[in-house]
Amino acid sequence: MVITRKIELHLVHTGLSDEEYDQQWKFLHSINDNLYRAANRLVNQLYLNDEIDILLRYNNKEYMELRKQLAKKNLDKPVRAELKEKEKLVLEEIKAHRSAIFQRPYASVAYSMVTSQNEANIMTKILDVLKQDVLSHYSTNAKEVARGERSISNYRYGMPIPFAFDRTEKASICIYEENKKYFLKWYNNLRFELSFGRDRSNNQLVVQRCLGISNDGAKYKACNSSIQMVRKNGSTRLFLLLCVDVPKEINKHIKGKVVGIDLGLNVPIYAAVNDGPERKSIGSREAFLDQRASFQRRFRSLQKLQMTKGGHGRLHKLEPLERVREAERNWVKNQNHLFSKEVVEFAKKVEAEIIQMERLKNFGRDDNEEIKEDKKYVVRNWSYFELQSMIEYKAKRAGIIVQYVNPAYTSQTCSECGQKGIRDNIHFKCLNPECNCFGKDIHADYNGARNIAKSKEIVKD
Repeated sequence: MVITRKIELHLVHTGLSDEEYDQQWKFLHSINDNLYRAANRLVNQLYLNDEIDILLRYNNKEYMELRKQLAKKNLDKPVRAELKEKEKLVLEEIKAHRSAIFQRPYASVAYSMVTSQNEANIMTKILDVLKQDVLSHYSTNAKEVARGERSISNYRYGMPIPFAFDRTEKASICIYEENKKYFLKWYNNLRFELSFGRDRSNNQLVVQRCLGISNDGAKYKACNSSIQMVRKNGSTRLFLLLCVDVPKEINKHIKGKVVGIDLGLNVPIYAAVNDGPERKSIGSREAFLDQRASFQRRFRSLQKLQMTKGGHGRLHKLEPLERVREAERNWVKNQNHLFSKEVVEFAKKVEAEIIQMERLKNFGRDDNEEIKEDKKYVVRNWSYFELQSMIEYKAKRAGIIVQYVNPAYTSQTCSECGQKGIRDNIHFKCLNPECNCFGKDIHADYNGARNIAKSKEIVKD
């Protein structure tokens, strides 16, 4: 699996005249000031090409007629198979028509347009990596874009500058060690020293493993990475966003053992297994909400203060508000890191093969698309998508499969017998007289987590 580590960089001045050093900074700023334009041109061209594809299909009467027939629900299997075969042939014809218009693949056409409009003369090697990144991200979201569920990505000023490490013997782009210090050799003879600071995340160890010089003998592979320039208060800081391919951990797994993850009313996360008594509550609802409320009070207080100030300089006046927002985002992200780590550690401890979570789409909403009472504080106060993403990549590293299930009725049915029951804020009561749990007060969040763990309604997308 690939992880990203953020390491501060310092442009090396040693051996350079002041003029040469200034030229290197100008080179970096030139790329930073123009790269986002190239990325937006590329993604816009890819989107336009896909829209042309859709236009060609919608303009083909035979294709549209076939789609109408295939939309009918009560078609016999042989008839549906025949229509599908005809649709396939029509799509081949449309593809041939498209190839006659565009004699090269769409991605190549889009890239050619970007390189031909490269007024800033961004290095081709950087544009090559940018093309890979933009195309990969666009392909991931293309279906949702086509369905109108999201817009195409919008790249902003200051986006990280992507680059690829050189694998040749005389590598021109690489990280190396010299006198117990670590350096990044980059394009245009630029050299950066890596600064690890307090190194709470063990970034130095990660770099040593990439270089194959760590004491534990572990070896990582450095992948395409990027340099981020952050301008603040008149100064510029540089950061290496180092992407590293980390081998999977070797952990024992019990076949068929599943951990279910429920966002609880009483605790932020409740984990339970499908075939045993093991369970774990993670986090404190009160502490979580108190901290969020503290941030919100500070924000409202600053907002009132800014409203009383006159004069110009709107952006300057909004800076304190943005700092509070950023502090809140960082706090939530840190909490999600801690929570996701606990989830995966619990799964490893019980030797689970799979972690199951509720599908994010329409999370917390009932059949009428209204937010459920017991999910309101979660939807309003939490970045659940971020938490799921963190659990995914940490579980993948531990060799644990992550699956998503349909959230319907997970809090309203008994995890023992599967029959409906009654849930209040804290407890769940089964109404099935034949169930071992009948009449007992079961922890509501535990019951929900166990239902998620036992669910067979796996959601693929």
